[in-house]
Amino acid sequence: MSPRPPLPLGTWGKINRKKFPNGRWRATTRYRDTDGVTRTAEAWGTTGAAAERNLTTSFHDRQAPNTSEISRTTRLSELSALWFAEIESNGRAGRRTIDGYKDTYNRVIAPALSGLRLNELTTGRLDRFLKNVAIDHPATARHSKIVLTGIIGLAVRHDALHSNPIRDVAPIKLATKNVKALTVKDVQKLRTIIRDWQNDPAQKGRPRTSDLLDVLDIFLATGARIGEVLAIRWQDIDLDAKPPTITISGTVVMERGRSAYRQDHPKTKAGFRTMKLPPFAAHTLERKHATEQPHPEDMLFPSSTGTVRSPHNFRRQWRDARAGSPYEWVTPHVFRKSVATLIDKEYSSKHAAAQLGHSGTAVTEKHYIAKATESPDLTVALERFGSWEPPAGPTP
Repeated sequence: MSPRPPLPLGTWGKINRKKFPNGRWRATTRYRDTDGVTRTAEAWGTTGAAAERNLTTSFHDRQAPNTSEISRTTRLSELSALWFAEIESNGRAGRRTIDGYKDTYNRVIAPALSGLRLNELTTGRLDRFLKNVAIDHPATARHSKIVLTGIIGLAVRHDALHSNPIRDVAPIKLATKNVKALTVKDVQKLRTIIRDWQNDPAQKGRPRTSDLLDVLDIFLATGARIGEVLAIRWQDIDLDAKPPTITISGTVVMERGRSAYRQDHPKTKAGFRTMKLPPFAAHTLERKHATEQPHPEDMLFPSSTGTVRSPHNFRRQWRDARAGSPYEWVTPHVFRKSVATLIDKEYSSKHAAAQLGHSGTAVTEKHYIAKATESPDLTVALERFGSWEPPAGPTP
């Protein structure tokens, strides 16, 4: 006679009820824990049915004994501290990214959820929370979802939860924004505006106001992010190459309580790239090199004290330069979109993605290329509407 097969993990056998002299009922059964061990489980109630309900309900919160400090009764505040410690130690997220996660957790998530235990973080409760945030701040709601996915995912990896409850919350929709880019004529007009501002006597003596056009040239020649452009060193430039090149090998990072510094790798792995420079940018760099006679380790666009230049300070200078002009809407990121749009028009979105340092074309096409939908050439078919012959017969 073959042995009885074991219960599947997380299931139980027949439930027995027994009434005691004090009027209370006890329900018992054998339950096979997720560690493979079958144990006796019991629960009490005022009736036999109540005792059985209490027993089966307890199985939803049951977990196998383990040595992990994370369990279904761990509070979100405790779990978040463990998650932040993990991502800081494994080096998979940059300092700026981690600071952004912490800011979202402290401002948005903690006031509403930090006291809840893991077994209280249901999909419904998380869905209501995110919907409430999304009413006024959909982008914040989406970022909160990212942070919660990471935090609760740690509990899943420690077997404190079978699945991540945030996985099934409703999607958070963001308003679709049309990509706005500069045309070649726009760039020409903008150059004139910035040149006039730099030549204004009121700007003489102000720190780092004389090189905005040079920075603009590199933006337009590379499509690089502002942090990447401000992180370029002279040793990243090869003026002897044919054509000259710039290698994007780092980015400028801002941290709380610390001045801007150069991070020795770009935002993404695909961001590490070498780009060939058009003649106008090469001429700008040759002029700067001849004038400044820099050392290889010097920054291409340093701060007024020769250190790493802060993106915040550059943005402020840029706002001052284009204030009152028709181009007040233009931020440094617009140049990145303008480069992508031009390359897509002249070559392809694949070329644009490579120039911008994207690993694929999806993000480039959705967020960086200003492109009207172009219908196919249907003129031959539509011409039939224009074919007309007067009816035969005498002209009235």
